[in-house]
Amino acid sequence: MFKNRLMLVLGLLVAASIILSACAPTAAPATDEPAPATEPAAPATEPPAPAEPKVMVACLAQEPQTLYTYSEAALVKTFVLDSLYDATFDARTYDYQGVLYNLSKFGEGAEQNTIEVGVGDVVYDPAQDAAVELTAGMTISLNQVEGDPVEVTVEEGQKYPVVQIVTSHTIAAGATWEDGTPVTTDDVLFSFEVGASPDTPSSKYFYETQTQKLEVVDASTYQYFFMPNYTSGTYFVDGMISPLPKHVYGEGGSRPLTPAEMLADEEVNRDPLAFGPFRLVEWVAGDHITVEKNPTYWRASEGLPKIDTLIYRFIPDTNQLIAQLASGECDFGTQDAAFEGSLPLIRQFESEGLMVPQVVAGTVFEHLDFNTTPVDSYTGAAATLLASDGERLFAKKEFRQAIAYCIDRQAVVDGATNGAAVVQHTYTSGDHPFYGGDDNVTLYEFNPDTGKEMLAALGWSDTDGDGVLDNGSGDKLAFIHSTRTNALREKVTQIVQAQLKDNCGIETTIELYGGEYFADGPDGLVFGRQFDMGEFAWLTGVEPPCTLYISSQLPSAELGWGNSNDVGFQNAEFDAACNAATQALDEETKFAQHAAAQAIFTEFLPSLPLFARAKIVVTRPSVVGVVMDPTANSEFWNVENFDFEE
Repeated sequence: MFKNRLMLVLGLLVAASIILSACAPTAAPATDEPAPATEPAAPATEPPAPAEPKVMVACLAQEPQTLYTYSEAALVKTFVLDSLYDATFDARTYDYQGVLYNLSKFGEGAEQNTIEVGVGDVVYDPAQDAAVELTAGMTISLNQVEGDPVEVTVEEGQKYPVVQIVTSHTIAAGATWEDGTPVTTDDVLFSFEVGASPDTPSSKYFYETQTQKLEVVDASTYQYFFMPNYTSGTYFVDGMISPLPKHVYGEGGSRPLTPAEMLADEEVNRDPLAFGPFRLVEWVAGDHITVEKNPTYWRASEGLPKIDTLIYRFIPDTNQLIAQLASGECDFGTQDAAFEGSLPLIRQFESEGLMVPQVVAGTVFEHLDFNTTPVDSYTGAAATLLASDGERLFAKKEFRQAIAYCIDRQAVVDGATNGAAVVQHTYTSGDHPFYGGDDNVTLYEFNPDTGKEMLAALGWSDTDGDGVLDNGSGDKLAFIHSTRTNALREKVTQIVQAQLKDNCGIETTIELYGGEYFADGPDGLVFGRQFDMGEFAWLTGVEPPCTLYISSQLPSAELGWGNSNDVGFQNAEFDAACNAATQALDEETKFAQHAAAQAIFTEFLPSLPLFARAKIVVTRPSVVGVVMDPTANSEFWNVENFDFEE
């Protein structure tokens, strides 16, 4: 068990001995002046005691399963990796800041070039949101450096002008792996190849659709070539790649591994080589991970990091975590602890000077997902309940809209988060610069009468007076509300269950799962599209995440089971608006297209956003440098500046 600060004694205090040499007396000349008095010896001084190392204890509610870059995405994994790797860039308050790389803007390391393409060339097709090979007779819209896109019908022997964006990225001077080997573009290319491998379970959109190639300029700089015709409003960060140590795991390295072997390798997953402010020194499963100051850190000359050791302790019980904050056994508790339900207690401890909460509305939003397109093998309610016209009920937008009217989302926020969260109407928060606006989106204010009227129009009402809607043929309006076990989410499911039953006569059964809930298809529930109504939170960033719901992200055998569109939403107009928004290079077009996408999304409502989860971190009063930012997903983005007050 670790105690507060875990003070480690370095060295012994040794009293200095000062040896005084006596000189033999000599005869003094005869004089009438008295002999001068002997000066007293200066007192011995002790050297200053070495400063005690600074040890900070961060308490997490969950333990990461792995620290491998290309394995499953998890916030707790990010917490630890932020200390081991410097981010390629930081997302700060709806803006970007370069870290390992500088941001490349047009004219400053980035270019919009006009190239010519013809039959046989591979370009991005915005209509399909995919890279395609041009063939004779194909019609395609080609983006230009200036002016509107030009639609062409490809002819053999003809060339057509199209835009290609090229960005340049230079690794920070002095960036070095913990073993003393410089971080180079070889590490960047190696990381790119590993991520692109079919044996690595990451989305291949970046590698196959967005990217044409990488070209090395020198050991520290590479150029990133977007696929011809592909444009992006975040082009200046899109080509940044976090390096992997080729000198260890690449061909000719000390432990060469294939991508499949890296995925399973114990060292890769549990002891990654660091180039950031800290290096991993211990991982005790189920208890803690310890990282210590990395002596090869490229910013060490700035006095960074400011602490010597950071210990990540795993305390799944939020009440226990708060108690250890109060006692000083934890220096701060992370946002995954779901502090919302304990805010009154935390505020009490704050008044006693024991802890300090930071509460901000973040980019994590809780939502209810409707399985509009279940896989053929699924036999649950999403596949079998029908509307009066014979169509699947979950596929009807009116059904999903009715559910929205039946739920008092503010009451959910108040009951589950003590009012800390913010009701959210679409997949981005209301204060986001690219939020379409209340006048543009469909708002579903709590109105159970409207909800019941819509359900009746679909053939569902309480014909037998038992309080549960039915279709008059013996089928009840009942389905499964599933989610991953989490203290906050369990409260939400219970409140939603009670509201649906009391407000509109809808019966739900709550099913709680562990990590398997998010397993890839075809066996996983959510991403195998084998659920009725699912609940979880999407962790997003600076850009409104419309791409979560585009058709090309449908989890399937054809497109990839790791894709994000678990609701099965397929709408060509939404796809076009979303792709146009994410590819726009000017702010006006980006805003207009994001607004159009949000209008379509809130009309069809494949997923009901519940609220923007409050990001709450709780620190001891002596802790400084921990800054909870609205768009920095992890509070460890600034870990090198964590410190204690003097």
